[in-house]
Amino acid sequence: MNNKACIVFAGLFLSLASAGPLSARDIDDDTKARQGTVRCGGSNFLRLNGTEVQFTSYNFRNMSSTTPITIERLRFFDATGSALFDSNASGFPLFDNGILGPSDNVLDPNQTAQLDTLGLLPFLPDTQRPIQLEINWSAPERVLTLDVALVRVGRQRDPVTGQQGPERSRHVRECRTIRLR
Repeated sequence: MNNKACIVFAGLFLSLASAGPLSARDIDDDTKARQGTVRCGGSNFLRLNGTEVQFTSYNFRNMSSTTPITIERLRFFDATGSALFDSNASGFPLFDNGILGPSDNVLDPNQTAQLDTLGLLPFLPDTQRPIQLEINWSAPERVLTLDVALVRVGRQRDPVTGQQGPERSRHVRECRTIRLR
């Protein structure tokens, strides 16, 4: 019994000693910047003789509760590196949930916007996929960096009408910040 008590006290002492250097500041020290670039993967194609559509839905989140983030530019590239879409040339697209669009590219505090590749990009052959999305953003002051996740979705599809049916698959992945200023 005495031996077990010593082991418990030693374990408790070591746990407390190792936690000493941690502080709330270390935990709350999230990355902030005034501008940055985010890269995401994705897909947009038909498979199984057109009976299934694979597309990507991008979720943009402004985690700041006080400062807006401006989405400056969106560029999609195919697997060969060729540009499929550039908002500087084609105009800013309408996001699926209506939060952002041609007349508003500012993500207000706490807002989340969703952009799907369906209707924006053509269905791509094997040689042009997968795709990449590059997002350039800025803010008037340092903010928590733009959070972007991609959701790859597979849905049943009627090859004659193009009508979508039930969802068959879904995969979520965080995008990568590749540059901050």
